[in-house]
Amino acid sequence: MSQSTKTLKQLRKAAKLVNRTFHKEGPKSYKKGQGALLKVLSVADGEMSSTDLVERLGFDRRYLKDVVRKSVRAGFATMEDIPDQRAYTVRLTEEGKALAEKRCAAQAEVAERILSALTPEEVDQLNALTEKVILQCKDMGAHGDRKHGRCHRHGKGRR
Repeated sequence: MSQSTKTLKQLRKAAKLVNRTFHKEGPKSYKKGQGALLKVLSVADGEMSSTDLVERLGFDRRYLKDVVRKSVRAGFATMEDIPDQRAYTVRLTEEGKALAEKRCAAQAEVAERILSALTPEEVDQLNALTEKVILQCKDMGAHGDRKHGRCHRHGKGRR
């Protein structure tokens, strides 16, 4: 196995373990997809159209509507049709805002714990190196958005 292959294998392993750590140590207060929805809404001042959410989250329209309905039933969000459009606006409720803030704080704490093994200089180096790898992958035709890949959670190509 070449040094390049070993290095990328190590990077992939680290990424998987980071994701598992976030899953294990992070907040457990959401059903499938609701965490991502509430986080995006929180960053967008608590409100977005379904069209923007589909683009931002990479969910297909049916999956997004299912996640939004679950969030509405749980009291985390409201949904309102946009007149003369096949779209709707999703807004965080006060409970949804509080939960999103709690989740973001918990994720930040987990991130701090993960990176506590590195010095601030090493974190800067890691950021610079991973950015170079990301740019090289993009130059080679890979994309970071879900539109160019597979459908979120369904494993099917886009139609």
